[in-house]
Amino acid sequence: MIKFIIITILVILFIRLVAPVLFRILLGMFIKKSMRNGTFFTNMHQQQRPQPNSNSNGRAKGDIKIDYIPNQPDRRDFNGGEYVDYEEVK
Repeated sequence: MIKFIIITILVILFIRLVAPVLFRILLGMFIKKSMRNGTFFTNMHQQQRPQPNSNSNGRAKGDIKIDYIPNQPDRRDFNGGEYVDYEEVK
């Protein structure tokens, strides 16, 4: 019975005190290694970086293309909208 209690206390102490420190060290080593290899950000986002002078359409940066301009309705018959009375609540 005493052996069980001692082992349980040791396991709880290991989980509470040693495991977080060990986890931080291993995670830091993993991040440093993956950043050194250049795979940390590409694996995190799962996409490649776009080329600096072009976008996905192959156009140069700064070019403008307008596909569709909707027709604007005549605003001559607009009388200001509908007015709604309100009460101020204090």
